[in-house]
Amino acid sequence: MEQVRSQLVGEKCFEEVALAVVSATLDVKSIQKQLAYDLGLTDLAGKEDERERAGLLKRRLNNGKKVLLILDDVWSKLRLADMGIDFGDAKSCKILMTSREKRVCDDNDCRPFKIELLNEVEAWCLFKQHAGDCIEKHEIRPSAEKVLKECGELPLVIRAIGEALKGGNLFEWKDALEQFNNFSPQKIANVDDQVYKTLELSFNLLKSQETKVCLFLCSILGENAEISIDYLTALVKAMGYLPDMDSLWKAKNRVLSLVKVLKSSCLLLEGRYENTVKMHDAVRDVAVSIAPKELNYGILVKSGITEWAMVDETCQRYGAISLRFHHILEFPRRLECPQLQTFSLINYGFGSIQVPNTFFDRLEKLNVLAMSNVSVAPTDLVQETYLHRCFFVGVKL
Repeated sequence: MEQVRSQLVGEKCFEEVALAVVSATLDVKSIQKQLAYDLGLTDLAGKEDERERAGLLKRRLNNGKKVLLILDDVWSKLRLADMGIDFGDAKSCKILMTSREKRVCDDNDCRPFKIELLNEVEAWCLFKQHAGDCIEKHEIRPSAEKVLKECGELPLVIRAIGEALKGGNLFEWKDALEQFNNFSPQKIANVDDQVYKTLELSFNLLKSQETKVCLFLCSILGENAEISIDYLTALVKAMGYLPDMDSLWKAKNRVLSLVKVLKSSCLLLEGRYENTVKMHDAVRDVAVSIAPKELNYGILVKSGITEWAMVDETCQRYGAISLRFHHILEFPRRLECPQLQTFSLINYGFGSIQVPNTFFDRLEKLNVLAMSNVSVAPTDLVQETYLHRCFFVGVKL
């Protein structure tokens, strides 16, 4: 859809083209922000009230221009008018949605067009583009064809596996097939086994542990997150993964090098905003799933939380927790999570939420705390228990 947007802008089929990734967890504020960015609607950024933001967006869309809005990765029926997506009587303005399910197209009164998988020729060409000419060698081609079959004509995994095995010797291709054959199915919502096993293999083939850690830390952020390089650098540095880096700018250079490897491996994507990267939701889900055996602790990522009961109560095994919530009115007195090292709390509701000053008392291993629209009572007790040993990261929404 990013390529479609760029092509339509270049061909000037519409006067304006704006794109927003919706994702499974509906976040109206994020959708409005993404559209406003492409439309140059700078006034929207400072508005907290959802209805006020919707009003600004609606007025912007009704300026007489021919506009296309692209809503990518839609999972449910959208209340477009409530978001401010309303063209009035403008017949020349269009909305393009993408979804994994035809039912969603029907629910949103769309005219569906099915996007087919790659055919064999297209899949092979894409695979060769990323794996290189080595797949044409007579001793490698039979193994390469079997590996490609495991990719299921899906561009995401073809690119990732092709880059992972690029220029590989025959034993590397045979080893990849052996790993596919020994794969034990993992049950992850919205990720089928074929996607999982190919992405897991691409993780396994990353050459440095630093690169793997960088990818896992990217997965701590929620789905469709724009990951700031500065934020990622602070996170990597604060968690002690770059002990030889004695300054943030040195650490940032290392992180940029790691990100470059991950982007070339098709495990990270270019972000929409300056100095950011993104992670495909399937890649993130698989990374979260395999993190425990790589990092020796689990990662919990939850979005769209409206009450604390929605958080998994078995927090004992988590070393990193990332929560994106709306309108939580009450937090528990204490968080029982003895292994927790990194904690991210982002409130997408209106106004700031205050957590109890005893909330962090028993988090003795906590060394990174990232918060937005969340505050803690500034008492001496709080300062004594965790302020002196935490690296704080402010998250800008």
